[in-house]
Amino acid sequence: MRLPILAAVSFAVSGAAAFAALSLPQSPSPSSTAASAAIHRAPRLPKPPAPATSIAPVLFDASSLGSPLLLDKNWRVGISADPSVAHRDFDDLAWAVRDAKAYMADVPEEEIIAPLPTQPSNSISPPLPKPANAPSRYVWFRLHINLAPNHGPLALLIELPVSLNASLVLNSPTVTPDVFVNGNRIQPLGPHASDPQDYQPISRVYLLDVPPSETSLTLVLRTIYIPFGYGAYNSFFASRTLSLGNPADLERELALWSNRSLDERLPRLFYSAVLVVLAIFLFALYFAQKGHTEYLWLALHELVQAPIGFVELAGSSAHLDSLWYGAISLELALVAGYFFFEFLVAFLAARRRWYIKALRYTSPLLALAGPIILFVGHVGAGVALLVVVLLCALLWFIAWMIFVFGTLIVASIKRNFEAGLLLIPLLLSAIGLGEPIMTSIASENTSKPFVSPLTIQAGPIPIHFASVADFTGILAIVLIIFFRFLRVQRDRERATNELAAARTVQELLIPQEKLATPGFEVDSVYNPATEVGGDFFYLSPDGPDGMTVVIGDVAGKGLKAAMNVSLLMGALRRTHERSPAAILQSLNRVLSGAESFTTCLAVWLGSNGEMVVANAGHLPPFLNSQEIALPGSLPLGVVSDPGVYEEIHLYLHPGDRVLLLSDGVVEARQPSGELFGFDRVRNFSSQSAFYIAEAAKSFGQQDDITVLTIRRLAQALAA
Repeated sequence: MRLPILAAVSFAVSGAAAFAALSLPQSPSPSSTAASAAIHRAPRLPKPPAPATSIAPVLFDASSLGSPLLLDKNWRVGISADPSVAHRDFDDLAWAVRDAKAYMADVPEEEIIAPLPTQPSNSISPPLPKPANAPSRYVWFRLHINLAPNHGPLALLIELPVSLNASLVLNSPTVTPDVFVNGNRIQPLGPHASDPQDYQPISRVYLLDVPPSETSLTLVLRTIYIPFGYGAYNSFFASRTLSLGNPADLERELALWSNRSLDERLPRLFYSAVLVVLAIFLFALYFAQKGHTEYLWLALHELVQAPIGFVELAGSSAHLDSLWYGAISLELALVAGYFFFEFLVAFLAARRRWYIKALRYTSPLLALAGPIILFVGHVGAGVALLVVVLLCALLWFIAWMIFVFGTLIVASIKRNFEAGLLLIPLLLSAIGLGEPIMTSIASENTSKPFVSPLTIQAGPIPIHFASVADFTGILAIVLIIFFRFLRVQRDRERATNELAAARTVQELLIPQEKLATPGFEVDSVYNPATEVGGDFFYLSPDGPDGMTVVIGDVAGKGLKAAMNVSLLMGALRRTHERSPAAILQSLNRVLSGAESFTTCLAVWLGSNGEMVVANAGHLPPFLNSQEIALPGSLPLGVVSDPGVYEEIHLYLHPGDRVLLLSDGVVEARQPSGELFGFDRVRNFSSQSAFYIAEAAKSFGQQDDITVLTIRRLAQALAA
């Protein structure tokens, strides 16, 4: 239910990752400084002095303070493309002095530098060269620190704020700054310390190689110069806290930060675990009720969403590089969005309109977004293709948002209670998406840290409004499943009661006991495939003259077929016709205008041995194991006026045996697919009705089975 947030986060992360991989310069390594050329400043252009500039050295006194020590004041801030700013002896007296506040005043920009053939003689280490692909300017933060004699080992901790929504907060760090101590570049500790620029920024400890006898330290930070907007340099300290102290003390501080970071993410990780359990439950519901595909789509949606929390944890802790972090998050969010779209279509039984087809048929493009980000990021080619694919994915996501919210709002207006339940967490997710953005804007406008009133503190674990929206979504799904289950149960109970009533009526209509049939021995078996069947047969002894036999099969199964059977049996009981053709015509009039058809066979058996047969698309009967050839004809109910049904006249000798059956016997099927077939019917035709029915049932009953056997008795001849 957190798709709007996930998609936005993924687009932001993937865009940042692609930008970092393709555009951002790599910091020069210490080894590259050995061969660097000397540079000097070009003549300065006249500029108005900044109000906070200083003309005297400003030191940060750390000689009598404890550990860790917060480096929160007396920073010299300048903007320059001169790599020699990192040197210890660089003259920064004209630079502005700023305290490490959330938002500091702007500082004047330096001029462009030009190279010199020689370097200053008092340089401690060779100046850093400007890479060929470097930006024109960096922003530098220099701090001169006075240390106590015999100070012991020192380390620097750059601590970032613990925030679940760091990728959305406007002033969140975008890159890891380069750190220089007395002119030497320092690599951080922690995961992937050699290439931190390829990973999301995290809090890191830097070991400072400063001899105990040295009482002065020049700390320099360098980062990309962004003059305004997202990641602007004047909000550098809003997302970073710098501390100096003993390495063991700072490692403990870093461990506390890691614990707080995990506490921050515990609601999301727990949410991911709950999604897996919910997906398993939905899969079980789908296999129990396969007609409800909405359970399948929702289970896939939850299952694809579940890993995103763990991917965020791996990415935000610098264990997964930014490219993979962005690509995986984006791909999972888009795929989950597609599954939610299919769920909504099935859930609301939406008609297949053009916009639904457009979203469905364009969805394969979503599968390209993640792989293309990885390809472009690692190969460095195909940027235009990346832009096109991401643009298409963005347009698809916008159309998805319009469809989801529009469909749910319309359904809610039409008093669809379940649609209203789904709409609530989506609206809450939209609020959760805007919470960190508005918090960041408020902090920037007030120049003070702003704590969102929507965040609930549960002990050490903060519960953000987005997490509330997540769990509200799960609650909404559980409620929907519960109400749907109750409704399905009620419908099933009602259908079961209706079928039981129909079966009772059918049992009353279809003969269950042997009727007196003078001159003939009749044996019958009726085995419906479901609670009520579509097969029927009718016996009507007509005194000493003979009897009428009708057998039929109504298309379909269940209650509707049973109602048609009741209709036909009622018509047969009311008719006084003896002619099989006339009987079929009267039944066809009864079914005229019906949505289904019925195959039927009518037979008149006279006491004198006469047999008259008329057929309406039913299986032909067997006489002494031989199939009786009948002319073709349409089933009942297909056309209103089928014309005159053709009658066939035969003669039965004493002992002759007639077999009537429904197609459930012939179409009995084994699991391998083999049919019972006409050959087996012919071979079994001399057996009793019970034997034939049981043989077909054990072979693999698929449809209603009805078998009638009629034998003319010898006494009939004497009569």
